[in-house]
Amino acid sequence: MDLLSQMETFVHVAESGSLSAAARARSLSLPAVSRQLRALERDLGSTLVIRSTRRLRLTDAGQRWYASCQRLLKDLDAARSEVSTSNEPRGTLTVSMPVSLGLVVVMPRVHALLARHKELAVNVRLEDHVVDLVSDAVDVVVRGVELPDSTSFISRPLLQFRRMPVASPAYLRRHGTPREPEALAAHECLVQLAAPGLLQEWQFLRGDEARTVRVFGRLRAAPLALRDAALAGHGIALLPQWLVEGDVAAGRLKPVTAGWQTPPSTVWALYRAEARAAPRVRAFIDAMTGP
Repeated sequence: MDLLSQMETFVHVAESGSLSAAARARSLSLPAVSRQLRALERDLGSTLVIRSTRRLRLTDAGQRWYASCQRLLKDLDAARSEVSTSNEPRGTLTVSMPVSLGLVVVMPRVHALLARHKELAVNVRLEDHVVDLVSDAVDVVVRGVELPDSTSFISRPLLQFRRMPVASPAYLRRHGTPREPEALAAHECLVQLAAPGLLQEWQFLRGDEARTVRVFGRLRAAPLALRDAALAGHGIALLPQWLVEGDVAAGRLKPVTAGWQTPPSTVWALYRAEARAAPRVRAFIDAMTGP
């Protein structure tokens, strides 16, 4: 029996948690999927799934085999793309991105990408933790912090933005408006949770002058949650312009520390060097950097 076919079937089983769902996805009968799974377990000498009345669960060996299958199938897909005479992106692209950045900035461009390329599928993983491209079987990692660039990986800037400290008019009426960065230390601040940890040191620039303030707050969360908390009047949040510019324009949030601005931040995309020629990776990068 074709090992590649077994691997593709097993990936569908693992991702759907269902033999019948995998059978539908692979256009196979349920007995055919069961035979492939039994043959695979027999050849590997390991139990890959534990069957229950409701759902299948991967064993430890099954989880390792699933990760290996993802990597091998993606490498095979990339190799096919490199020698294909067509540059039309096809197959599945897996992208990891932070929750807030992904929902607000990246997803609208993903929708446009899919509308342009009918043979492309995109697995979007919204996650704020550090991801390993190889072991996590991810094609592209999008992050709001600079990513490593080496001979093995390529790091591309996607967009640049600044953050701004904002609070609701109600909060500022109760507690006053801080004019200087140092005054933020006396306020209830809403602190972002990011992959490197808590972003409690806020940096500000004014001309050639730079100041860093360590802030404190009881609520620590992702930017989308902090925006909602700021709108509700719970404190001052340092948030990306792309997230709050509409609220500022409508007067729902007010910038503080007038005259000071934060250093520019860059959104980066990281992908494996061998994937630079893959049409689906190129199409994603073009969609993120284009108009």
